[in-house]
Amino acid sequence: MVDSWFMMSSPKPILTVVVLYLVFLRVGPRLMKNRQPLRITKLISYYNAAQVVLASMICFKATKLNLFRDGIMYAGCRYPSNTQNALLLDIGWWYFFAKFTELLDTVFFVLRKKNKQITFLHVYHHVIMALYSWSYLKFAAGGEGTILALLNSLVHVVMYSYYLLSGLGPKYQKYLWWKKYVTKMQLLQFLLMLAYCAWTYNSPRCQFAVGFTYFISANVTIFLILFLNFYSKSYKKSKEFKSENGFTVCKPVKDEKEDGFNTFGVDKICGDYVKDGQVYLSRRTAKALDLDCYEK
Repeated sequence: MVDSWFMMSSPKPILTVVVLYLVFLRVGPRLMKNRQPLRITKLISYYNAAQVVLASMICFKATKLNLFRDGIMYAGCRYPSNTQNALLLDIGWWYFFAKFTELLDTVFFVLRKKNKQITFLHVYHHVIMALYSWSYLKFAAGGEGTILALLNSLVHVVMYSYYLLSGLGPKYQKYLWWKKYVTKMQLLQFLLMLAYCAWTYNSPRCQFAVGFTYFISANVTIFLILFLNFYSKSYKKSKEFKSENGFTVCKPVKDEKEDGFNTFGVDKICGDYVKDGQVYLSRRTAKALDLDCYEK
C-alpha cells in the first residue's frame, strides 16, 4: 500500500539521503571554515513554524484513530502490525516525513557555523529516527508506532515552538524561562515509551512486531541515557556559577558582533537574576540560542 508513496519504493532513497547527510557533516564545516556564517534567521523561523504545524497535524490525525478506545493500557492495540488502515499508514508517512525534514536541523547548524551543537546525541538521534520511521512504516506499521509517534510529536510541538520563539528577537526572551522543562518532557517521553513497550510486549491483546519492539526499547534506552547526560551537563552545574553583587553572571569567552549587535560568548549556562527586587532579563543572541544565557 505504501510502495508508491514518496521515498517508500525501496531503501535506496532514504539510505542515499542519510549517506549524503553524513558526508555533509564532514565536508560542510570545512567549506564554511573561511566563510562568514549565513544569516538565515527568517528561513529558520519559517522552518520551525513548519515543524510545529507538521507535528500538530500528526497529533490531530492520531486523535481520529480512537487509539485510546480500549483504555490507556491497551492504547493502539486494536491496530496490529501490518495493518491496512489507511489513516494509520498516512500518519506513519507524515511522521517519517517529519523525521526526514528534521535532518535540516544539522544543515542549518553547519551553515551558521554552530558546530559545537552537532554532538553525537544530535547526529545519532536524527539518523536513527529517519531510518526507524521509514522501516516501521514499510514493514511493521501498527498501533504501537502510532502511539510512540503521538508522544514524540506532542513533545516536538513544544520543542519547535520554543525554537520559533527564541528566534523572534529580544522581546520574546522573557517568555523562554521554560527551556529546561522541554528536556524534562523529552525524558518523561522516553520513560513512557519504555513502559508502553514493556506492557504491550507482555499483553496478548497487543499483536505488534516483536523485533521492532526490541529495537524501539533498546534505542529509547540509549536516548534516555544520552539525554540524561545532556541534562546533567546543561542544568545541574548551575551551582558552579559565580555571583557578583547579587548578580548571576556568565563567564565571557570573547567579544564579537552578530546580527548587528555587540555580543559576548559564554561557556556556561546561566539564568535570570534578581537585584533590588527586580528580575533582570536580557536579549538573547544567536550565539546563545541553545544556552539561555542572559546579560544585564
